[in-house]
Amino acid sequence: MKLYELNWALFPRRIGIYLSEKGITDIDRIAFDAMDPESLGRLRAVSSFGTVPVLQTEDGHKIRSSIAILEYLEDRYPQPNMIGWSPAAQARTRETMSIADEAALQLGVWAHKGSPVFAGMEEQHPATARFAAAAYLKQLERLDLVLTENQGPFLTGSENTIADCIAMATLQFAADVYGVHLPERLEKLRAWYEFFRQRPSAICPPYPKGFLAVAHGLPDHGFDWSLDDVGWNAALVG
Repeated sequence: MKLYELNWALFPRRIGIYLSEKGITDIDRIAFDAMDPESLGRLRAVSSFGTVPVLQTEDGHKIRSSIAILEYLEDRYPQPNMIGWSPAAQARTRETMSIADEAALQLGVWAHKGSPVFAGMEEQHPATARFAAAAYLKQLERLDLVLTENQGPFLTGSENTIADCIAMATLQFAADVYGVHLPERLEKLRAWYEFFRQRPSAICPPYPKGFLAVAHGLPDHGFDWSLDDVGWNAALVG
């Protein structure tokens, strides 16, 4: 199999964490260079979507969704189990996966509409950025609640799951790339983040320096509020 990726980017990163946690080493990982103007053309040749990650199976089939890739690999490599042994445990994992994935999606909207990184590619829209920031925080609050209910140390309880990989990739990318850190009041989630970031899988490949220089400081770009401020209205966002 071949995995095409930007190994530091938001959605590919969850695959990288998962592969490390599972100990999967027999996949050929092909990393694109985001700073190379020719990379987009090579990416289009791999995927008509023009996005990564893409997993190409032995028979040539291409899987272009990170969630689909994770579930496919979990079926192919069932040990160690990272989805849950029982139907109830699997449902709990998938529920938490959906929360973490929604957080990543809202972080992406926030960045696309509020960060200078994307200013030359699409219209910036402060109101949309604010809405997405509130929606992002809402999902973080749900993860904090999940940790309280399941009593850790991992998101769904005593076992590491795919949900932890998705959440770690999202929170790490938010902090490292955009300077969006967890609010102090989310104590359970902050403790989980500090716990998980000590794992070998949390060692992230280097980010492009030029990208970081423009991206870092997302909460400050044109706005006078922070995640703690926007949290007061987060309950209004579904």
